[in-house]
Amino acid sequence: MKHEFNHLQAAHCENGVTTNLLRTIGVDKITEPLSFGIGSGLFFVYVPFLKINKGPAIAFRTMPGLIFKRTCNSLNIPVVRKKFSSKESAKKYLDECLQEGQPVGCQVGVYYLTYFPKEYRFHFNAHNLVVYGREDDNYLISDPIMEKVTTLSRYELERVRFAKGALAPRGQIYYPKKDAIVTDDTIRAAIKHGIKKSVNDTVVLIR
Repeated sequence: MKHEFNHLQAAHCENGVTTNLLRTIGVDKITEPLSFGIGSGLFFVYVPFLKINKGPAIAFRTMPGLIFKRTCNSLNIPVVRKKFSSKESAKKYLDECLQEGQPVGCQVGVYYLTYFPKEYRFHFNAHNLVVYGREDDNYLISDPIMEKVTTLSRYELERVRFAKGALAPRGQIYYPKKDAIVTDDTIRAAIKHGIKKSVNDTVVLIR
């Protein structure tokens, strides 16, 4: 189950996954900055009661998953998103997608990502990567913040897909449907919508 996949490195994981997945369905003009802008990724939140690494949750971007969702919605691209109650059903669905040649985005925990340097691993469950194939017991991984593609064993991938704690991913899988046509006019309208959404969110915060 190895399929052609063009890995593009990005500065931010969800922007990168969004860009990489949309390019697999022919949206070639999408870039990381466009994904971030169309998805209204710019935001600020301070949540003192949600603790991450013993400190309050602070972010300068939207909640995990919204960039992908908003970008696809603005481009009129249907999205498939699933969470799972069992590891077995999560693996079965992933394998079915890969068998059909469908790369998928996965929300995962960072702490057990074996290809991350140890000093970069911490308990954060909102990292995003693409699984685009499988060879025997190893899954082919495109992590946008890494320079090259890599692999995770079945156990390693299962472990990060079902990491515990805040924002637990619960085996989450998402991807855009392939029957989408995106024109230049669609992209222009999506850019305007993303700007308005970001401005509106900023005004609400200031108030």
